[in-house]
Amino acid sequence: MQASKISKSTSSSAFVVLTNPHLVHVVVAFAAGVPVELHHYAKSSYIPTLSSLTLLDHAASMGHLPLLQLCHARRCDRVVSAAGMDAAAFNGHLETVRWLHAIGTPCTVWAMNGAAKRGHLQVVQFLHEHRSEGCTVFAMHNAVVQQHMHVVEYLQRHRHEGCTSYTLVRAAQMGYLEVVKYLHAHQRQGTSGRQAMDLAATNGHLDVVAFLHEHNPMGCTTQAMDGAASNGHFEVVKFLTTHRTEGCTALGATRARENGHDDVAGFLALHWRV
Repeated sequence: MQASKISKSTSSSAFVVLTNPHLVHVVVAFAAGVPVELHHYAKSSYIPTLSSLTLLDHAASMGHLPLLQLCHARRCDRVVSAAGMDAAAFNGHLETVRWLHAIGTPCTVWAMNGAAKRGHLQVVQFLHEHRSEGCTVFAMHNAVVQQHMHVVEYLQRHRHEGCTSYTLVRAAQMGYLEVVKYLHAHQRQGTSGRQAMDLAATNGHLDVVAFLHEHNPMGCTTQAMDGAASNGHFEVVKFLTTHRTEGCTALGATRARENGHDDVAGFLALHWRV
């Protein structure tokens, strides 16, 4: 009888720790690091920090379904919070997400946002079909930035949030030509067309610059050639000189010389008198 009481008391104490984020913080305060599965989750600025989660939320984030099911079988109420389900979705643990949904666990828009960012299409599909929280423009934006085009296409077909006005800019800046083409085809350009070409030119993405020149009526600014010249992207400078009228400023030539791109600086002096 005494052993049974001790066992029950120990079990109750364990559940207190498992479900209290403040105690969890004390437990892990002197740990050398976090599990590799939680590395990206802990660094995310859009969902709760690691120290704000209970251990059972951690278990959900890592897909440890047997532990969660055991706790549920012992009638531990609300063992996983919305933050835990968000984290499970972010890390792509579909079966855990299914089970948490089945027992009525809440989540937020960051469940689908996070799954989209990591390219977990099946999780995105499940949340869209079975949950009502939805997502925000950051779902498509982050899927675009990470080049998860299968997720982008699904969101385009089934969701209405779209992306941010900065999505095209990021895709152009990173040289993702196919993504830029997709956003153009589906009219997801926002109001940042000029900045998109400016940054594509600055980073030397000639194919993106050429596409935007042909298809983006907003054009660019002198920053496009200034940035390309500063970084020594001679082919981009020549393309802009041939096809555009915005030109450059003296700053572009100055920075080209400072960075050792004398051929570019000489070209600008010849063609733009700077």
